Parts: sequence; structure tokens; C-alpha cells
Amino acid sequence: MTTNTSSSKKPFLGILYRYIAFLSILLLVSCSSIMPDCNVCSSPPLNDLNGRWTLVRWNLAPQNGQIKLRVIPQASNSEQIFIEFDASKSMLSGFTGCNHFFSKLKEDSKGAIELGPIGSTRKMCMENQRNQIERDFLNVLEDYRSWQQNQNQLLLFGKSGDVLVFAREKKN
Repeated sequence: MTTNTSSSKKPFLGILYRYIAFLSILLLVSCSSIMPDCNVCSSPPLNDLNGRWTLVRWNLAPQNGQIKLRVIPQASNSEQIFIEFDASKSMLSGFTGCNHFFSKLKEDSKGAIELGPIGSTRKMCMENQRNQIERDFLNVLEDYRSWQQNQNQLLLFGKSGDVLVFAREKKN
């Protein structure tokens, strides 16, 4: 007399597969509540950001776990790249190292800043590097993930993974 062991394994495997599927779904649901939606933007209130902020550091998106800094050139007239929030006019303006830019601001229902279309002057920079930095800076600004303020520092997180660090300029 022979015993068929394959038929006794089938119920066990069916239960095991259901258990693994249940754990997988549970894991996905629990992770989705931890990880915020990539399309959700966040920022401090606009009034907290009022004033001029100078770009002091640009971290490129990590590659192979390493973060590299992007060199930020000084403009020929020594004017640095900056942004300026004006809550009373709901405006963002600034200088890219070559051209001036501007955008209307509004806050969404959760208080996060939303930028309108960004306009800018169209002066051609003499160096290609400065043109590229201007394009990249405006791209990060247009397609940002979130802003975080830590006293006199403001971090802009781009969806690309770049992080721009600004320092608040002291009022005269």
C-alpha cells in the first residue's frame, strides 16, 4: 500500500500561499500610511518665510549612496543666487546668478505654498555653466517636493532629489 503525499501537501501549500498574500497586503497598507504621496507638497507658512534667502549649498541627488555638492558660482557683480518671499503681495522673486525671476504664490488647503508660473528676464549669461545652473535652479523651484525651515535655514527639496539650502539674510 502506498500513500500519496502530494495530496496532503496541497492544503498546507494553499494555506501558506494565502498567509503570504495576506502579509504582503498588510505590509503594503502599513507602508502606504508611513510614506507620504510624492505629489503632496509641504512648506512652512508663507508669513514665516518672509524676506530674502541666499543659496549657500546645493546637494545633488544621491548616487550610489553618496551626496555630491554642486559648485555655486558667484555672479560677476558679486550678487549671489537668492529668493525673496513677500507674503503681503503673495510673491516670490529672486536672482539666478544671471536673470531675475518672479512668481505669484498661494497657499493650498493644508497651508503649503503653491507657485504660479515662473517668469524671468532673458539676459544671456556669458558662461555656459551659469546658464545651466540657472535652468537647473528654476527646474528645481518649479518642481519642488517640499520646503523645510530650521530657524535661519531654508531647505528646498526637489522631486529630482536635489536639496537646495538657503540662509536668511539679516535685515539691515
